[in-house]
Amino acid sequence: MKLTIILISITITSIIFTYLSEFSKMTAMQIVKDMGIGYNLGNNFESYDKNDRKITPDEQITLWGNSVPSKEMILSIKKYKFKTIRIPITWKHFINENNKVSSEWMSRIREVVDWVINSNMYCIINVHHDGQSGNWLSKGISAKDKFIDLWSQIANEFKNYDEHLIFESMNEVKYEIDYLYDYKTLNDLTQAFIDAIRNSGGNNNYRLLLISGANKELELTCFSDFKLPIDPANKFAISINFYLPSQFCSEPDDNPWTWTDENGIHEITPKTTWGSQEDYNDMVSNLETIGEYFINKGIPVIFTETGVLTEQKKDKESIREYLNAIFSFATNLDGMMACLMDSSNKLVNGMNYYDRVNHKWFDEKIRDNFKKIGKGKYVKPLEYIYLTNSLTVRQPDSNGYFTISIKRLKITTIIFNAKITTNNLWDFGFGISSSNKYGGWAGESVNGFVGVKEYDGTYTYVIDVRDKDYNNEVQIQKWWGNEFITINYLTVEFEGSHYAFDYKGYKDALLD
Repeated sequence: MKLTIILISITITSIIFTYLSEFSKMTAMQIVKDMGIGYNLGNNFESYDKNDRKITPDEQITLWGNSVPSKEMILSIKKYKFKTIRIPITWKHFINENNKVSSEWMSRIREVVDWVINSNMYCIINVHHDGQSGNWLSKGISAKDKFIDLWSQIANEFKNYDEHLIFESMNEVKYEIDYLYDYKTLNDLTQAFIDAIRNSGGNNNYRLLLISGANKELELTCFSDFKLPIDPANKFAISINFYLPSQFCSEPDDNPWTWTDENGIHEITPKTTWGSQEDYNDMVSNLETIGEYFINKGIPVIFTETGVLTEQKKDKESIREYLNAIFSFATNLDGMMACLMDSSNKLVNGMNYYDRVNHKWFDEKIRDNFKKIGKGKYVKPLEYIYLTNSLTVRQPDSNGYFTISIKRLKITTIIFNAKITTNNLWDFGFGISSSNKYGGWAGESVNGFVGVKEYDGTYTYVIDVRDKDYNNEVQIQKWWGNEFITINYLTVEFEGSHYAFDYKGYKDALLD
C-alpha cells in the first residue's frame, strides 16, 4: 500500500513537472496571438457602490443593471468565435480591515473563471474600479501593502490554473502629482504586482501577466517615463484601453470639451462619424507608435477595452466600420489582440452590443463581422500598409477643415492645393494650425499670393516648417476670403519613413 502511494505520488509529480515545462515554453507573443478576439463581461463584477457598505456578491454583480452571468451566456459568446473573456473585477466591498478577501466573493469569481477556462477560452481577471478616484487604490503608494496582499491572495487561489488564465494588474488608475502623471508610483506598484505573482509559485511562475499602461492611455504609456518591470519569467504584455479617437468612441453627444489659452476659449465637439482616410491614417499611426515602443521589442499589447458609445447620436454604420477596423488590425498584427467592451444593458452612456439574457446581438452586422474575423475570413489590413515620407488627405473633416494626424513625426514641409475664383491674390488667405494633447496651439497665416499657379489653374502652396514646433496634427483652414477658396488636398512631408494606409484599396476590398 505504501509503495502504491509513493508510485502515485511520483507519477503525479512527473505529470505536473511535464505540464509546467510545456507551459513555460509558450512565449507572451505566442499566447497573445492565440487569444483571438476578446469580450468584456462589463458592468457585472466591476460594479460598485460609492459608499463602502456591506453588500452581497449578487448585489454587486447586478448593481449596474445586468443579470447574474450564467454558464450558458459564456458558451453563447464563444459560438461567435470569441476566444477570450475579460472579467473586470472591483474588490473594495469584499476586503476586510486585515486586507482579507471574502471567500464568498472569491468563490463567485472562481465559478465564472471555471466556466470560461472549461470552455477552452482564455480568461483575464484584474483589479478594476478599486483605482477610481476616492477608492483605495487611487491613494497610490500608501495602498501598496493592500495591493500586494490582494494580488497574493488571487495568485494563491488560481496558482494551479494553466496558461488560459491571465492576471491584469489594474485599470485606468489616475496617479497624479501637481497635474502631472506620477510614473514613479505606477512603476513601483507594477513591480510589486510582478513580484507578488511570481513569488506565489505553481503555474504563476510562468503565467502571462498584463501590465497596465499609464492610466491605460496610449499617449501616456508610449512615453519614456513608463518603465517596464523586471520579470524573471520575461512573460508579460502591456494593457491599453483603446478608445481613440475619444471624440468618437467615448465622448457623449452633449459633452463638448473646452480649453482656454491666450487666444480665447476653444471647443472640441464630439464626433458622430468615423471612417475617413484621415481616421484610418490616425489608427495606423497609433498602431505604429505601439509597435515602436513595445511589439517590435517582443512585448505584446492587448487592447483590454475598445468600443464606441452605442446609445448616442453616433452613426451606426460608422460604429460597425470602426469595430471592424480595430479588431481586424489587432487580429492581423502579431503580438496584439483586442477585447470588446460591452455594458450590455442599454444604458444611455453605455457600449451595448450583446443581450446576455436572450443571447443575441443588438446589431447583427456587428455580430457577422466578429464571426468573420474570428474565422479568419476578413480583409487583412496589413496588406494595405506601405512606407512613405509623406501623408495626404483629399477630403475635409467633420469641421470642414483638412487635417492630418502627425503624432510624433517631425514634419519638414506642408503642401496644399486650392482652386481660386478671384484674380486678386490678396483677397484670401489660409491658416496653418497645430494642437497637442495638452491644449497647446500653434498657428500662422498664409497669404494667397505666395502660391504657384499650376497648368490647371489651381494654386499650390509649399511651406517650409522645419523650424516650427508642430505636433499631434496639422490643419488647414480658410481664414479670410472663404468665398474664393476651395481646398483640394493637404500633404505633409516628414523626416524618415513611416507607415501609411492604402485607404481606397482597403475600402474597395471590403466591398468585394
